[in-house]
Amino acid sequence: MRKTCLVSGEPFEVSERDLEFYKRVSPTFDGERCEIPPPTLSPLCRAQRRMVWRAELNLFLRESVLSGKKLLVGVPPESYAKVIHRDEFWSDDFDPLSYGRDFDFSRPFFEQWKELAQEVPVMGLTAFENENSDFINNASYNKNCYLIAGANHNESCYYGNYVNNSNFCVDVSFIDKCELCYECVDCTGCYNVRYAVNSHNCSDSTFLRNCRGCKNCFGCVNLANKQYNYFNQQLTKDEYLEALQAHDLGVRSEVSRLRDKFERFRLDFPYKYMIGEMNDDVTGNSIFSSHSSHHCFDVSEVWDCYHCSWFHQSKDCMDCFSWGFPAELCYECVEVGGGSYGSAFSVTVVNSENIYYSYHTYNSKHCFGCVSLKKNKYCIFNKQYSWEDYEKLALRIVGHMKETGEWGELFPMSLTALCYNASVAQDYQPIDKEMAEMLNVPWHDESKVTKQPSKHVHIPDSIDEVDESICGEVLTCSETGRAFKITRPELAFYKKHRVALPDVAFIPRHRARLAKRNPRALWERSCEKCGVEIQTSYPPQAPETVYCGDCYLNEIY
Repeated sequence: MRKTCLVSGEPFEVSERDLEFYKRVSPTFDGERCEIPPPTLSPLCRAQRRMVWRAELNLFLRESVLSGKKLLVGVPPESYAKVIHRDEFWSDDFDPLSYGRDFDFSRPFFEQWKELAQEVPVMGLTAFENENSDFINNASYNKNCYLIAGANHNESCYYGNYVNNSNFCVDVSFIDKCELCYECVDCTGCYNVRYAVNSHNCSDSTFLRNCRGCKNCFGCVNLANKQYNYFNQQLTKDEYLEALQAHDLGVRSEVSRLRDKFERFRLDFPYKYMIGEMNDDVTGNSIFSSHSSHHCFDVSEVWDCYHCSWFHQSKDCMDCFSWGFPAELCYECVEVGGGSYGSAFSVTVVNSENIYYSYHTYNSKHCFGCVSLKKNKYCIFNKQYSWEDYEKLALRIVGHMKETGEWGELFPMSLTALCYNASVAQDYQPIDKEMAEMLNVPWHDESKVTKQPSKHVHIPDSIDEVDESICGEVLTCSETGRAFKITRPELAFYKKHRVALPDVAFIPRHRARLAKRNPRALWERSCEKCGVEIQTSYPPQAPETVYCGDCYLNEIY
């Protein structure tokens, strides 16, 4: 089935496999199956609509509507959403059913849902069992961490997202089981590695791309199990150490020069059409240990999943962004997992079943159009019903939503409790304020809250010229002109490991790391060696030479 996206006007395909999935995920209320129709938006626009509901690294100071206490939250001050602390959310004093209301069949569903969402408080920050780690979000079991998100089981990690099981790492994204790493992206099992992308089980190395099991390597690409290589040239140990003496990584201008040199050098090598291992019948990028899953990105151990991103240990899901561990038979959801099953069109669904059009639902079952539920069931608009009445009313509401054209669509972007540029949507599909107004999506005006320095502070080129007084200064980002600061733990890391002090604020550094990753989209191309047709996340205009899997392996090994 060929359709035209209602937002972009671009054509897109709905396959027979997709149609079969919509039938399986369609709920049954009062004995009648409520068929979910094919989507009206393209996969790219559906992903954008989901991502505006995910907060990560943007934090704001607001007050709890219950206690009046100051809170760090991921929900910007412009939001209609009221916020409370997680302890307040889980306390017996907060009863989400006290906000319950009847459904009005004379009005659209989304209009009424927003009125409910304006009244029911939500947790302002999703963070559990952390120690000395206040400035983190969507993170648990961390100690002494600062400004990380999508992060679990870390110690002394600063500035990054999707950081897990790692220690003493700074400015990192999508890493796991790493230690003493700096400016690394898509790395696993690395120790004392700097400026690396898609490299695994490497140690004591700098400027790596697509390396495996390497140690004492500098400026290397596509190497496996090598030692003492300098820009892919095999050296003796003494020759390698002599080559390193020419580079002082504690000097920012020297690092910049080396980065430019390495960027030119890496383009001399072929790139595999996708990142992935131990897969069967998959398309997308950064896919591991998965089967029969297509158009997926940053996933692992998924089975029969389609159009899913950053999703793990899940099966039979479509159009889901974030989490899993596990989730099953879910559709058009954001932050769904922890054992969730059979849910659709919802945001933040944790260990819950058969949840529809709801926001922040924990340990609940059979709920429709609710906000901030915890251990509840048979609720509609936060009002409790018997099983029989719930089934009858849910069926009527679905019929009403079909008439208004709302059934089968996730909440529109205009209803997000966040702002576009305070969500991960800005990371992957950046827009400006003018475009946000055209899309009718909220926007956060950063200039209202950012403190500008009263004087220009020189940021030394060499780490040797920096002392602790820099932590008391408000610095100016060399790229954006925005204000930023250096924390004492951060400076201690730079000093101890001889890392050049950054002159760019955290968010631009974060987005520069993401720019090293491929887009979450696929293009039809041909292998540049054998000519076989491939689907790849390298766009046609990308400067990399792209090989199919077989040609890449033959080239490397």
